[in-house]
Amino acid sequence: MEQITSDKWLGLTKAFQKPDNWTSWMQVLNSFIPFFILWGVAYVAFSYSVWLMFPVAFLAALFGVRIFIIQHDCGHGSFFKSMKWRNRVGMVCSIITMTPYRAWQWEHAQHHAHSGNSDHKDLGEVITLTSQEFLAKSWWGQTWYRIYRFPISTFIIGPAWVFFLMYRFPYWKEYRPHKMVVNSIWITNAMLLILFALLFVLFGWAGVYIQLTIVYLTAVLGVWLFYVQHQFEDGYWQPTENWDRAKAAVHGSSFFKLPKILQWFTGNIGYHHVHHLNPLVPNYELEACHNENEVLQTEVTTLTLGNCWETMKLKFWDEKLERMISWKEMKNMYLKGDERSE
Repeated sequence: MEQITSDKWLGLTKAFQKPDNWTSWMQVLNSFIPFFILWGVAYVAFSYSVWLMFPVAFLAALFGVRIFIIQHDCGHGSFFKSMKWRNRVGMVCSIITMTPYRAWQWEHAQHHAHSGNSDHKDLGEVITLTSQEFLAKSWWGQTWYRIYRFPISTFIIGPAWVFFLMYRFPYWKEYRPHKMVVNSIWITNAMLLILFALLFVLFGWAGVYIQLTIVYLTAVLGVWLFYVQHQFEDGYWQPTENWDRAKAAVHGSSFFKLPKILQWFTGNIGYHHVHHLNPLVPNYELEACHNENEVLQTEVTTLTLGNCWETMKLKFWDEKLERMISWKEMKNMYLKGDERSE
């Protein structure tokens, strides 16, 4: 297995980190315009039946994912050449996604700084415990983790908690020392109050309901994408003293190989290993960078729609096996005869 060293990773990707303003603006247009059109169609559908509205809202949510990817790239500084326009467009996206721009930018930077580091449990991430961390917890701590990692909690309740509640309050201890982060949350909340007031005046409660539905479906899709790209069997989790940024990027981020239409909707974020190697590569250059470098194709774990569902059963990083394991494996390996396994 070829070693990807930290002094080599930038050389693999540097040629692709140049944003193209024309391509970026076209992506803004082909994401926002269909989103607003589908929003209008959803409103018309809602006047006939709430159930007729849902499939249209789901289509709008797919464009919502693209808008989130634009915000994501703006936050990384990879979308426009101009910082001024990156921040302007990123903040507009944040109103649609209900995700405070500066707060998420800071939070996501922590994710990139610590991805695959088992000593860090950053705010907003899907927390992963090692086997030994889990075993060291009390009965209640183990029970809570099992509830937390249950699919309904992770993919149904979790997105609502993060995007509707967690991002509305700047009181988390991680946020408090950062004035820009706190201000970003309050500014976003103020803009959302204006947005929902306008929706209510123009469309009544139906407008509020449609927007919240679209945002929620977008959040569910986003959480699922994030989960699949970091929670897989032969991933990468190491304590700080053994952690390596390049290895964490290539071996701790999957290549989620999607059908072309879904790759388009998700802004090429399936090339997540490339993104973690160099966050300055704009989303529309990730595929080219992957195809140009053979090592990025052979060293990465590839997931597809056919096998990605298997990741849902994986709950722990096992230090001995150096892979993710399921709850069943945890019981068989460590909890047989232990009353806590009952």
